[in-house]
Amino acid sequence: MIITYHGKQFFKISQGDTAIAINPLSKDNTLKIKPTKFGSDVALCTTRHLNYDGFENTEYNEKIPFRIYGPGSYEVDGNSYTGFLSKALIDEKEYINTIYFFTLEGISFCFLGNISDPKEISEKTKEYIESVDVIFVPIGGGETLDPVQASKAIKAFAPKVVIPMDYGKDRDKNSLSTFLKEMSSKTTAEPKYVFKKSDLDTLNGHVVVLDVQ
Repeated sequence: MIITYHGKQFFKISQGDTAIAINPLSKDNTLKIKPTKFGSDVALCTTRHLNYDGFENTEYNEKIPFRIYGPGSYEVDGNSYTGFLSKALIDEKEYINTIYFFTLEGISFCFLGNISDPKEISEKTKEYIESVDVIFVPIGGGETLDPVQASKAIKAFAPKVVIPMDYGKDRDKNSLSTFLKEMSSKTTAEPKYVFKKSDLDTLNGHVVVLDVQ
């Protein structure tokens, strides 16, 4: 399993010939970031906004992914995807945010998306938290969780691996350093996270920081 980070909340998860894209940046994103483009089998979008729904960048060489962009239950190639409704706030405008749970090769993932308030993690959502191996959490503050809120919110999930996201360019000073302190972690950034299911057996709240590719 390989996870790479492509800015904001844009991730690629690869396993063999299977690729999953999460919150792909649109070419018209408001961040003025030139997005990565690659072919994927499944593309997840938590929030219908140019910074999260660039599906055109998940198509390559005539490969068009199965698109998931809202709450509900989905089954794709034997893997389950479940989305729960929450709220996002972007430029003071309210949007739907979807918290996703999904599995790939027996590894369970949770992607919190653009969630701005930990209270948005509903009781129904919490029914899934005991099965999370890897969680993606925004830590930048502002319109998403701040580092302290993020560290507290994910404790209930008891994840084996924690991947912070959406903290801008202040890696050495602000959001990330505060989050690492809250998580009692001294990890350093790496270009990609490569692992297999058995690697998770001895982990508990292990923070993985990824450089933008």
